[in-house]
Amino acid sequence: MSAKRTVVLAISLLTFFVSPASAMGSGNKYSDLQTGVTYSIYEPSNTLGLPTLAFQVRPCRLHPQREEYLFASFGGMDRGIALVETSAQYNCTGLDKPQPLGTIVIKGIKAKVGIYCATNSCSAKTFSQHGGEITFVTPKTKMFKPTYIRVGTQGGFSLKQLIAFATGLKPIKAK
Repeated sequence: MSAKRTVVLAISLLTFFVSPASAMGSGNKYSDLQTGVTYSIYEPSNTLGLPTLAFQVRPCRLHPQREEYLFASFGGMDRGIALVETSAQYNCTGLDKPQPLGTIVIKGIKAKVGIYCATNSCSAKTFSQHGGEITFVTPKTKMFKPTYIRVGTQGGFSLKQLIAFATGLKPIKAK
């Protein structure tokens, strides 16, 4: 290969891998994921001081050939919070069956609250003991389809703390 071709190839490869047009590798996993899906991605701004344990982009197990979904966890294996984001059009993760505790409003959106309890005698007072989840669907935007969001814990957190986590979810801005 001639020296001129080598230089042209090197510049082409460098331009391809460093190009700012692609957010992949931007340093923000949430932004990187937003470039590859048609539904809105939300990033936590209030993790309650918990470190990120996992950030995974998973294949849609219930609807093969559909867009991937986000699973992120914060805290530890015994005491943590899980965040799931998927297209509201086809929920890739299925539905848990918590006992309903009613509804709340998260940023103007009606959200369902459920507790993971084997008996019918559980209440919001025992939420931190049993764990539970908040689920809601965000509205579509000009650029993105609605998102189904589940924020859950297996225990160790109050409902008030889980609401604070959910309220802190911020949409990623399109680039």
